[in-house]
Amino acid sequence: MMDFDIAQKIMETENILPKTFSNVYETDYYILFFNEDNPTSNDGNHALIKHNENNVDFDKIIKEIKNFYLTKNLPPLIYSSFVPDQLEKIRDALIRNSFDIESNNTFYMIHNGECKINEPRNLTIKKVNQTDDLSFIYKVFGTDRVYKIIEKKIQSPNFNLFVGCLSDGTPVATIAIEYINGVANIDKVRTSENYRGKGYARQMTKFCVDWHYKNTKDCLLYLGYNNPIAGRIYLEAGFAFVEGMPESWHASVLATMYGAPL
Repeated sequence: MMDFDIAQKIMETENILPKTFSNVYETDYYILFFNEDNPTSNDGNHALIKHNENNVDFDKIIKEIKNFYLTKNLPPLIYSSFVPDQLEKIRDALIRNSFDIESNNTFYMIHNGECKINEPRNLTIKKVNQTDDLSFIYKVFGTDRVYKIIEKKIQSPNFNLFVGCLSDGTPVATIAIEYINGVANIDKVRTSENYRGKGYARQMTKFCVDWHYKNTKDCLLYLGYNNPIAGRIYLEAGFAFVEGMPESWHASVLATMYGAPL
C-alpha cells in the first residue's frame, strides 16, 4: 500500500469510528453523530461536512447542522472530515453562522518497525470482558463520558480493552485496540493522574502491540496522538509518521458555535 493510500485509509477510518458508539444521521452533504445520553462527548456529538465544491451552499449546510444539534440541546460542533482545502472553502460560512474555529493538531502514525521498549513490566495487564465491572474507567479517566463510550464499545467483538493493575489490584492504566474498516486503531491510552511518569503507558503500549501481532491477522496498525510525551513512546514502540500525509490532515479542525448550550 502506497503512503498516500495509507493516509487515505486512516482518514476514512477516523471519519467512521464514531459510528461504533454514537447515533448517525447522514445526507449527501454531511454526517451527524449524536448521543443525547452522553452530551459532553465531542467525539460522540459532532458533524462532518463531506464536500468542498464551489457550488455547494455551505451556509445552508451549516445552518442545518446547527439547527439539528440545537434542537437536541447539544452544542453544534464540526470536525474536519479531511477533505483537502475544506476549511478554506467553509471558513466564511462558519464565521457567518457564529462558529469559532480551533485547531487540534493530531499526528497519525503506523506501526512498521521494531518495538524497543524493554522496561520491566510491573503491571498485571488483563483483557476486559463484556460482563466485567467497568467502574475502573472512572478511576483512570475521571470522566463519565469515556465510561459511556466504552460501555457501548465493549459489546463489540472488534473492540479490545486492556487494564493495567498494580500488585494490590489498583487499576492505573488502560489501552484499547479496535478493528474497523480493515485496519487496527490503538486508542484510550491513559494513565491515572496520580501514577504518571512511572512507565505504565510504555508497558501498556508494548503489551498492546505484541497482543495485536500474536492474536490477529496482519493488518495496518495505526494511532493518533496530540501529546509530545506520548509521541516519544510510540516512536520507541516502532511507530512512524505516515510519509506524504498532507500537512492539513494533521489538524483536526474544530468549529464550535459561540454561545451554544454546554
